[in-house]
Amino acid sequence: MTYQDILVHVRPYGSIEPVEVALRLGGRFDARVTCLYALEDVARFKQILTEKSAPLQGLVERDYAAAAQAQERIRALAQREGVQFDWVTCEGEAADLIAMASRLQDIVVVGKTEPDEGWGVVERMVTMPGGRPILAVPSTGPFLDPGRRILIAWNGSAQAADAVMGAMPLIAEADHVVVLIGSEQREKVPAASGPLLDIGAYLKRHGVEAEIRKTDAAGSDAGTAILEAARASKADLVVMGAYGRSRLREWVLGGATRTVLDYMDVPVLMAH
Repeated sequence: MTYQDILVHVRPYGSIEPVEVALRLGGRFDARVTCLYALEDVARFKQILTEKSAPLQGLVERDYAAAAQAQERIRALAQREGVQFDWVTCEGEAADLIAMASRLQDIVVVGKTEPDEGWGVVERMVTMPGGRPILAVPSTGPFLDPGRRILIAWNGSAQAADAVMGAMPLIAEADHVVVLIGSEQREKVPAASGPLLDIGAYLKRHGVEAEIRKTDAAGSDAGTAILEAARASKADLVVMGAYGRSRLREWVLGGATRTVLDYMDVPVLMAH
């Protein structure tokens, strides 16, 4: 069980720590890393300006030049790590492009939304049925080898199960795994289904001896409990299901998901 293809979103500004993490994972798993650079402003202004307008031509020239500079900088980092490297520059909304490009990828790495950004790529991705695990990386760091000490937030949901499946290459190699079992359930399950959803037994069958802890916290309090458990166990990676949906232009996240995304200080692998 491994990762062969890793997609990472390259932001046009701010920290490149998500790229660094993706490249380190690429080196660790001998995977190909594809960098996606989204020209969002170019796509938006092409909708409102004529093709030959000076402002649009200036914007296109500037943003494509910035993409080329970023590509050369990250190419040097990939060569340093000895990682197979691809680069794609596309015009469009980053979340939409990532959702499309991730269809033949094993995992997607994106940066955590900063406090002054409002809704970012992470929030949009966890409200879209992309089907790929998303590794959200804070701008702080460096995160040299995430996944050596893992906290799994488990409530038996399909989202939590997808997150565990997506994280298994990391879980299988971890030095220490803690499972935080929550009492809040997103769906009704038959009482006799307990053994089927025994995460400790599942991990043991895959060669992973996990420490089991429990919490009765719910909603945003569950998010706080996850973060506190991660700090207490010195986890360098959190694995959890993400809950979100979109209603027209309104983005809605579950309480625990919102809290973890707001206050995470280590990478978080989510599935929706």
